[in-house]
Amino acid sequence: MSLGGTPGRAQSEEEPDPCAHIYGQMALTSCWAREAERADEEMRHAYLALLQKLPKRAARSLEKAQKLWLEFREAHLGTLYGVDDPKAVFGRDYFVCFSISKVSLTRARTRDLARLLEPKDDTVCPL
Repeated sequence: MSLGGTPGRAQSEEEPDPCAHIYGQMALTSCWAREAERADEEMRHAYLALLQKLPKRAARSLEKAQKLWLEFREAHLGTLYGVDDPKAVFGRDYFVCFSISKVSLTRARTRDLARLLEPKDDTVCPL
C-alpha cells in the first residue's frame, strides 16, 4: 500500500471510500476505526427502530437473531484475520483491513434491517 489511500477494496462499488482522502498509516487506521464505530452505530439505530416496530414475538426473534449475527460477525472476522501472527501476514495494513471488513459486514446487516423496517415493494416475502 502507498502512503495514501486504502488497501484493497474498501466498500461496495456503489459506496465511496470514506478514507480515500487520508494519508499516513496512523491517520488511515484511525479513519477506518471511526468508520467501524459509525457503522456499528448505524446498525444499532436500525436494529432499535425495527425492534420497536415489530410485534413482541417477532421482536424476541430479532433480539436472538441480532445476538447471533454479532457472534457470526466476530467469528467471520476471526476466520479472515485469525492467524497466529496477523501483522506478519497483513503487515501494517492489518488494522485497516480488519476495520474495512467489519464495516462491510456491518453495513450489509444494516441494509438488511432497513429493508425489514421499510419494505420497498409490494412483495409478500420480506427479503
